[in-house]
Amino acid sequence: MKTFFSFPFLLMYSLLVMGLCWHYDYKKTAYGMLLSLILGIYLLCTPLMTRMLQAVTGTYPPLNILSIPSQYQALVILGGGIYRGDELNQQVQAGGYSLSRLRYGAHLARATQLPVLLSGVEAPALNNTLIQDFGVMTRWQEDKSRNTDENARFSAALLHNMGIKDIILVTDSWHMGRAKLAFEHYGFKVLPAPTDFPMGFFDRTPAILQPKAALFMMNLFGLSECLGQIKYRLQYL
Repeated sequence: MKTFFSFPFLLMYSLLVMGLCWHYDYKKTAYGMLLSLILGIYLLCTPLMTRMLQAVTGTYPPLNILSIPSQYQALVILGGGIYRGDELNQQVQAGGYSLSRLRYGAHLARATQLPVLLSGVEAPALNNTLIQDFGVMTRWQEDKSRNTDENARFSAALLHNMGIKDIILVTDSWHMGRAKLAFEHYGFKVLPAPTDFPMGFFDRTPAILQPKAALFMMNLFGLSECLGQIKYRLQYL
């Protein structure tokens, strides 16, 4: 179902409606929709849209490792994709969003010496990469969850039995707002440890209205997170 609300499908729906408006002689409406579509795509390529979306999803600053309170008991790293390739003899590894989350999580694990929980169906793949590439061992693997709500719910079932409710949560900056909302709903006290900040992918921060192709996909992810937060806030009422 999520596929049918992705950008390519929404673009097709918009073009279909514009075509119908043109066919039935609502040409001003068709022109207005076309201009709105062009403006919308342009804005999705700019830092202005990034800031607007961050205002909705929530902005979480980088974690200061030196000032982490001693109350936190575990480090939770959320999965976000796998990779299986011939060059690795088909061994499943971390891929997509998982890799950057894992890289930062490994850095935090070494700095804090906290036990690590990997959450998501990607957990075995993340564990392979964490050991082979970063030399960090995992304490727990929660490998059943397929979405953020399940990440939080299944992690709570595992950790609460051991009295662990104060966690450092690692995910990308766009996803942090929804992830924090979910984990707090299931009884955790969360210290956000975000990574993959959108502007971190540029040598020089672009001007506020300067379009960048890379920002298009990033902002689409941010737009998806806005909708996801609305869904979760309604779900948790």
